Amino acid sequence: MNKSISIAYMVAFLAVIFGFSFASLIIPDRNFSASENRTLSQLPAFRADSLLSRSFFEDMNQYLNDQIVFRDEMVRMYQKQQYSKMFNSMLFENMLHSNATLKPEDGTEVTDSRIVSKLVVTNNKWILPVPSKIVYTNYIDSATAKLNEAVKFAENQGTETYFVFNPSRTKALMHLYPTYLRTDSYIKSKQYFLSKLDKSINVVDVGKKFDTFTNAELEEMYLETDHHWNVKGAFTAYQEMIAQISNRSPIFEDKPMSLSEINISQLIDGKFEGSYNNQFNYVINPKKADRTIIYEPKISFTFANFQVINKDGTQTVTDFNDFYGFKRGRSTYAYGTIYGGDRQKIAYENPQANNQLNVLLLKDSFMNPITPYLAQHFNKLTVLDNRYYSEFSLRNVLTSEHYDMLIIAFHDDNLFSGTYDFEK
Repeated sequence: MNKSISIAYMVAFLAVIFGFSFASLIIPDRNFSASENRTLSQLPAFRADSLLSRSFFEDMNQYLNDQIVFRDEMVRMYQKQQYSKMFNSMLFENMLHSNATLKPEDGTEVTDSRIVSKLVVTNNKWILPVPSKIVYTNYIDSATAKLNEAVKFAENQGTETYFVFNPSRTKALMHLYPTYLRTDSYIKSKQYFLSKLDKSINVVDVGKKFDTFTNAELEEMYLETDHHWNVKGAFTAYQEMIAQISNRSPIFEDKPMSLSEINISQLIDGKFEGSYNNQFNYVINPKKADRTIIYEPKISFTFANFQVINKDGTQTVTDFNDFYGFKRGRSTYAYGTIYGGDRQKIAYENPQANNQLNVLLLKDSFMNPITPYLAQHFNKLTVLDNRYYSEFSLRNVLTSEHYDMLIIAFHDDNLFSGTYDFEK
């Protein structure tokens, strides 16, 4: 190799190394990665004693990894590689497959599986998280202690209280994992959680209703490329919720809406942007994924007063029809855009309800499709999501205004998150 070619190689090599470094320095840092659904690391603060700190160098390394130029493009290339057929994680499993014929009620036969960015893709259709096989007893102990204390305080205020446990997607669809990934840890975690609750708490365990469904029926109740249920699953949970509370409550009695009051259709066009599909750049075609079911009440919901407070405390929505529901003509759809998305506060006032009850609902995102249905049953329904308050006190909320009923509704894979921070 002559000298000029050697110099050219060295220049090209140095240009790549220093070019990436220089470009990464001059391009503004990003705060969030949509494809990975996480906050990106920022430049750590430097102090004189930080050179002696191991954590500083670990933070700096993570910062450089997160902010390097062309990072999204490199992640996308890696994900495509992991999604290729040669990475089918069931290769050995399929060699030993018994070819036993499944019954229709057994649900989907898992014939293809691969892991991409900590997500499991089954049969090029379903996306699920890699399941945990650990029961986090210490975290559950902390969460249930906070829940017990919150319920006790509410009851002492004269507020009738219910804890609603909705069935999570991971647990319900465990049959869609390859055999080697399946686990009963989600069942055990839920059982342990319930065992730590005070016996006096009114638990509405919607999961017991879902346990009566076949695998095939459960598949019809959850989105394929998103971590939530679809409106069929949500509506089924709403019916069970109202029925159980009505049967137990001395102050509330009503019947849930029935399917005869609903117009049912299906998404046939547009792209559905599932939260999991978004995390690896829509490897599953969003034009074909999740042709989701659409429920529209035959008699439109109307409210005397309606209020929405966004995550940042602003008010940009004043009309319920702009907030909730399927909008024809859109080119893209998502769980959040159809069902209102996560907000600090939603307030409904419905004078057509058959009572004067003032109800407070604390919830996670699984409840988003259900809130306007619940609002049909109460004179006032206030919905709060304490994840989006930097300062939140359930005690202050309950003492500033009297609520006849408090409903705390989380899904049963949400056992120790920030939703249990009732006093910040």
